[in-house]
Amino acid sequence: MSSAPHRKAFLISSLALAVGAGNAVAGGFEKATMWDARYSALGGAAASSVNNSSAMFFNPAGLAFIESNDISLHFSPTIVQANGPANGSDYKKGEKVFAPNGGFTGAYRLNDDFVLGYGVFGTGGSAAKYRGVTVGNQGGILLPDTSVTGTYSTDIKIIEAAVGLGYRINNNWSVGGTYRFTYAYADINMLSSLAGIGADLGYNDMDGTNAFSVRLGAMYRSDDDRWGWGINYRSEVKVKADGKASFRHGAGAIDGIPDVPPMYSDHAVTAKTALPTQISTGADYLLNNDWRLFGEVTYTNYSAIEDIQFDSREGVLVDKLNTNWKDQWNFRFGTEFYGVDNWTLRAGYVYTTAVVPEKYAAPTFSTPASAHTVAIGAGTSFLQDKLLFDIAAEYNHIRNSDSKGGGGLTNTTDSAPGRYDSNATAIHASLRYMF
Repeated sequence: MSSAPHRKAFLISSLALAVGAGNAVAGGFEKATMWDARYSALGGAAASSVNNSSAMFFNPAGLAFIESNDISLHFSPTIVQANGPANGSDYKKGEKVFAPNGGFTGAYRLNDDFVLGYGVFGTGGSAAKYRGVTVGNQGGILLPDTSVTGTYSTDIKIIEAAVGLGYRINNNWSVGGTYRFTYAYADINMLSSLAGIGADLGYNDMDGTNAFSVRLGAMYRSDDDRWGWGINYRSEVKVKADGKASFRHGAGAIDGIPDVPPMYSDHAVTAKTALPTQISTGADYLLNNDWRLFGEVTYTNYSAIEDIQFDSREGVLVDKLNTNWKDQWNFRFGTEFYGVDNWTLRAGYVYTTAVVPEKYAAPTFSTPASAHTVAIGAGTSFLQDKLLFDIAAEYNHIRNSDSKGGGGLTNTTDSAPGRYDSNATAIHASLRYMF
């Protein structure tokens, strides 16, 4: 491999470590809110009002309404924890995982009608980890020890680089679009027991890119800016990631046991999945000089993801993870209060419908239940309004106390019944320079 591809791989993998979208507590591969502090505090309800470089993510039509050129940095350190029957039976608390989500965005007005936007930011992911999980028979007077102890985990990061253009049709209407380059990283470790024999299977250090997908949007603002409406469309992103597979089992204590694959490591493997189509539409309304209300509905076509597939020339023990996910709906509500001198106060709430069916619950993916997200935040300005600072705090919780399970997660493992829950806590901070 030449030095240029080496440099590209290093830069992309470094970006994935620096910008991770965290655990998809709300469902699928996405949190209910992402990285912009202003709009996270509003529950992500931004499609009708976004008027800065974050329009690259929320609605590219908003680029046309920017008040000034800007360059912005967004930081969203997130702590996530997923809990469930990781050993196939007993409820186990997972580790708290740190996800350093964030992004960089910018916008530049080319003329009265066109605005250029660009950015790099986290768009999705999943993170869960259970250490010291033991599966298989642990031995006894008559039985050999065929157990395996290891880490049961999922680490997925989806990063997007985008360039976009907003066009202002007239004083009220605008349209916009972004071209997206998507990078995905995945590290998945599975533990299961087959006929009492413990097995540890890893699909590790997988990464890949997709160079063609888009976001499209339209926005309307009233003449007096009292109210607005917006719609944002995201096309599906097919994700194909290449990495390595490893496998070990606990059958070494049984002499001559047939049909048990040998242990191996570093077999080349490919994973396939998708970040599905999404549509958001919302509106905002100014009640008086001090209050503005926001509402938005987001639909994501997660039913298109029936499984995550794995393939290798050398063969794989598990060829797919069955998800059979359902479509997701996010109902977003937010408010801004302007009655405090030089400060804007914000609050938001998101209700997210369940993506994972109980039958296919997995402790390292989203909990099979509806999720609730609450957020609060504030914003202020410095240097004669040239420097804007926004901060927000977010808490996300989801729980199912009695999941029925029973579905085939893989060709060797069924979903375990029991209690599943997860939560995420995030601090969002955005610094925006206007010029």
